[in-house]
Parts: sequence; structure tokens; C-alpha cells
Amino acid sequence: MFSSGVSITVDAWAQRNGPSSSKRDAVTNEITNNETPSQYLETHSLTRKLARLGVTDEQRQSMRFSSSSKEWPFDTWSVQWVGDIPREAIPHVKAYCALKWLILEDPADSRDKEDAWRLVSETMAAPIVAMGVRTKDAQSRRAKNPRGRITSYGETLGQLIERLALQPQYRSDTAKKLWAHFFCLLEMKELHPEEVADPASLTKYAYEYDLGEGRKRITFRRFANIVSRARTAKSR
Repeated sequence: MFSSGVSITVDAWAQRNGPSSSKRDAVTNEITNNETPSQYLETHSLTRKLARLGVTDEQRQSMRFSSSSKEWPFDTWSVQWVGDIPREAIPHVKAYCALKWLILEDPADSRDKEDAWRLVSETMAAPIVAMGVRTKDAQSRRAKNPRGRITSYGETLGQLIERLALQPQYRSDTAKKLWAHFFCLLEMKELHPEEVADPASLTKYAYEYDLGEGRKRITFRRFANIVSRARTAKSR
């Protein structure tokens, strides 16, 4: 965890690899056609990623570039926030600040603006790139699990959810709050989850994850039902 009042420089973790005008144009069209800039930012996958990593709304809203750093090239811009944030969230902070600056302030065209869009694009693409370079060894380990089992000792997804829902530290959490912990658990199991969002309905949100040689999907509705059944059975 990092302490409050922090002002650090977060290096761009990916190298420049070309213009990001297509990404910029796609975002511009989406905002124009569907929602306000603030609404777009609130529902963006980077925002949801920070929330899953334990960043609070107050901390996220306080995240911004230091005004003095803007006198220098974008790669050297520092970020600041209020309170303690999880270490795992640090690599995503500069990209989020860049997105926030681009969407809410709509700066004039410049090299800094292009570099900011590039960082956002690279951050968004990173999970996809990581999926593409998984080793065949990891795939074969999952393929050897019995049908429907997601762990080497034969645990099913339903059993994994039940165990999570009944842990003492989470017993009072709603299914909605537990949903983010479930994503982290899938990551810990190396199932490479991805969120499939549906802004129209929370119950239609889903996670896709690896199972054997393919991908499976679980909706929030099904997850919530399993949580409810597990807790009901435990209380009898």
C-alpha cells in the first residue's frame, strides 16, 4: 500500500508503437452517440479494473496529473491521489489519469495528447496480448482436469463460489460486492477472466474464463443464485 499525499512518476510500461487515432475516434463517436464524458469514464473498463483492485471512488476521483509536471514530456508526468491504494493498482493509475484528462478536459492536439492515447490503448490491449502468449503447458494442465473441474484437485466453479461466499470475512458481503472478489479468485486460479459488461442490466454482466481448451462464461445472475443457495443451506 502507498501512503496519502503521494506524488510519484509512473513510467509508461509500454513503448510507443504507432498512432492511436482509431481508438480516439472510436471513443469520440461513442461519447457523441451514447453518453456524456463523465458517464463514459464511470463505465470504462479501466474504472472497473481499479474498483476490482480495491481503489475507492474517493481515491479514483482524486487521481490526477500534477500540474507542474505538464511542463515536461508526457512520459515524465507524475500522478497524485488521496489515501492508500493497493500496490496492484499502481500500474494502471497513469493510464487512468490519461483517460480522465483526455475525456474530461479534451485537450488540444499535441504530442502529449497522442502519447496519452497511446498509453490508454496499450493498457487496454495488455490483457489481450497476455492471453496470446500463454504457454501450451498451462493449457495442457487445464485440459487434463476432469470435465467441468477447474482445479487440479477436482473443484467445480460452483464449489469455488460456495467456498468464497462462506468465508467468514465475506459472509456479510452482498453478491454484488462479492462479484469483484470472485474475479480476483479466478485470476489467482490462472483462469484468465475477462469481464463482459452489459450497461443495461447488472444481472447480465458476466465473466469469461478458461476451462480445458476453451472459454466458458458465468453471468452475475447465476453467480448470485449460487451464493444465495450456499448461504441458505449453511444457515439451516
